[in-house]
Amino acid sequence: MEFDIRGKVAIVGGSSKGLGKACAVALAKEGVNIVLCARQEEALQGAKTEIEALGVEVLALSVDMASEDDNQRIIDETLRRFGRIDILINNSGGPKPGTFREITLSDLDEAYQSVLKYNIRMIQGCLTYMERNGWGRIVNITSITVKEPAPNMVLSNIFRSAVVSYAKTISKEIISKGITINNVSPGYFKTDRVTQLMKVRAEAEGISMADYEQMAILDFPHKRYMDPQELGSLVCFLCSEQGRSINGTTIQVDGGLLSGLF
Repeated sequence: MEFDIRGKVAIVGGSSKGLGKACAVALAKEGVNIVLCARQEEALQGAKTEIEALGVEVLALSVDMASEDDNQRIIDETLRRFGRIDILINNSGGPKPGTFREITLSDLDEAYQSVLKYNIRMIQGCLTYMERNGWGRIVNITSITVKEPAPNMVLSNIFRSAVVSYAKTISKEIISKGITINNVSPGYFKTDRVTQLMKVRAEAEGISMADYEQMAILDFPHKRYMDPQELGSLVCFLCSEQGRSINGTTIQVDGGLLSGLF
């Protein structure tokens, strides 16, 4: 299937590895030029080299997604290099795990900056240029906690759900200008984030991480952790011309893990 997005420009958050990198790779395979955004310079340059080999232009920016100055720098550098912004993939590291009794007000402020405020700043900053061209795609990478809150992930429950609410709120207005916004809610992919969470939970239960992982996949209908590229392919479709009527939705990629109907 031809997605008709060759030559577009995509900003992809947290894209030096994991789910963000998978989204960048999927888009690059369709001929989209990529702006990689991440903190770790070494991983960033490795991703840049890998994606350039797919035949697209890549701008790699070492930035902190929670920083207002860095968010503006991403937009400015993208415009300086490419002169346009067509696609925005919002993806940042998840907030620290913990129950409502364990989190502090400082944790709350940090999660607000790194998840909700980052998403809103990037959306508002990019919309002007998408509207100017009469075309745009925004995809927010959230979590299955927006559909089924987890007791030990209270910060994710709060702020990722707020991202979904914000996206839904603006979706009807911006589609009239050729722009769609959607949320993708990943389940358990084998990323650094999931490895971190497994370590915390294994320590809490007093078992090894390997033992915890084997226990965890027993509860998965498909009995495995998913490949990040599975999510990248969905995000790529949402950014395509064929996905132009999918708007304001929240799609889970969880292998059937959640039991809810919606």
